[in-house]
Amino acid sequence: MDAVIGWISEQLIVFSEWLRPYLGQLVLAMVASFLVIFGNDLMGGLKKQLGALAWFLKVTLFVLFCAVGFALLTSFFAPLLTAALAQINDVWLGLVVVALFYVIGWLAQKKGLL
Repeated sequence: MDAVIGWISEQLIVFSEWLRPYLGQLVLAMVASFLVIFGNDLMGGLKKQLGALAWFLKVTLFVLFCAVGFALLTSFFAPLLTAALAQINDVWLGLVVVALFYVIGWLAQKKGLL
């Protein structure tokens, strides 16, 4: 039994070591996926705030919010999540990354995107 657990641990470590150099890209994909899932909610809140403004001002604020706001959210949360994941032991890192992607998929399905 110990040999089986040792072999599984070794495979998890190999998988995590393979993922670790790509952690930044994986986290960027996660953050982008969250923005896709919840972006409509964010835009709905913005739409309520901009309701009675002139057309040109609405479009300008919309572009700024999309271009700057989503970029700021991405550039703020991606390094935080990357640093948090980088602290995880190699035995668990691969499992945590896969689990996070499954949570993102579950959220997407719950929001009716799948």
